[in-house]
Amino acid sequence: MRIGFDGTPLLGQRSGVGHYTGRLLTHLVQQHPEWEYLLFSNQPLAPLEAELAQMRPVARQFISRFVWMQLMLPHIIRQTEPHLCHFPNNTAPFNVNCPTIITIHDASLFLHGAYHPTSRLLALRLLLPHVARRATAVITVSYHARQDLIRTLNLPAEKIHVIHEAAPDNFRPLENPAQRNYLRTRYHLPDNFILFVGTIEPRKNLTRLIRAVGSLRQRGCPTRLVLIGPNGWLLNGSLEREIEALGLQEVVQNLGYVPQEDLPGIFSLATLFAFPSLYEGFGLPPLEAMACGTAVLTSHNSAMAEICGDAAYLVDPQDEEAIADGLATLLQDADLREHLQQCGLARARQYSWARTARETAAVYQQALNGSHP
Repeated sequence: MRIGFDGTPLLGQRSGVGHYTGRLLTHLVQQHPEWEYLLFSNQPLAPLEAELAQMRPVARQFISRFVWMQLMLPHIIRQTEPHLCHFPNNTAPFNVNCPTIITIHDASLFLHGAYHPTSRLLALRLLLPHVARRATAVITVSYHARQDLIRTLNLPAEKIHVIHEAAPDNFRPLENPAQRNYLRTRYHLPDNFILFVGTIEPRKNLTRLIRAVGSLRQRGCPTRLVLIGPNGWLLNGSLEREIEALGLQEVVQNLGYVPQEDLPGIFSLATLFAFPSLYEGFGLPPLEAMACGTAVLTSHNSAMAEICGDAAYLVDPQDEEAIADGLATLLQDADLREHLQQCGLARARQYSWARTARETAAVYQQALNGSHP
């Protein structure tokens, strides 16, 4: 089978969808090396993981991804003749002459427009309902996201298949003292700290998290906050102004983008992990923290409660004091942290990228056979 795959999420520094794309492809290649994979992109792809070396890049230089996808990619697909195409990043060409799978990670474009730049809203709000209805099948990453997509896109329930993500295979507790000391020194990490990992953008709710940490400091709790993640959109200095207004310049440490190979160790060094996001289709960072044996505080809404279950401390992300109270409880109660660490390790083991790839391959086969799971 020849599969066409939208490789544009693999360009540049990878955020959530980029990691989803790379990990899914890696495990598909491991499970089905007999398939031929065409990796479509509007820019040259940097060297990929060794596991993806057999993929055939099909790049056509064009600055606008949106224009390339709608006007150029359909012609490329006709030329290369894949049996099926998978688009993993919430959009697809309107006109494709083969069966298509589209992964739509959440319905935030329609339910929470303020979390997206205007250009994205204008383009995708108009296009996504049409390409989703024309697609052979839609994949999403949680049952919560599935219900949102059924409601907002008016799609038949049987067309949307829930396939969970997972923490990377190498995310596990780091016990080696020398490696722990190396990472603590390299990133100037304090002995005790709250960790956040994710794209720095409005829906991650970092302003409330920072205020919650300020509240803890006022209560006499000398904790620190470490932020890790690439810059998203709406970077207008609001976080920096909030940090300065609260006098937390020496308390909040922003490391920016950190290589993936260092993240398991940093997760392991954290006292606890905080992810009070306002909306997620899946919410992978809490599961990554659990896989590394770190206690997690996250939101009780959208997909976080579904994915984390009772293995995390859940709070109302709209309530700064609830966030602060939850952080204080976890910081002060070592037994509760230990309980959540053990529950989190067990919870993380329920998900795997091998299973994600198997279930995705099953959707491919059913799409080609004209049937639905």
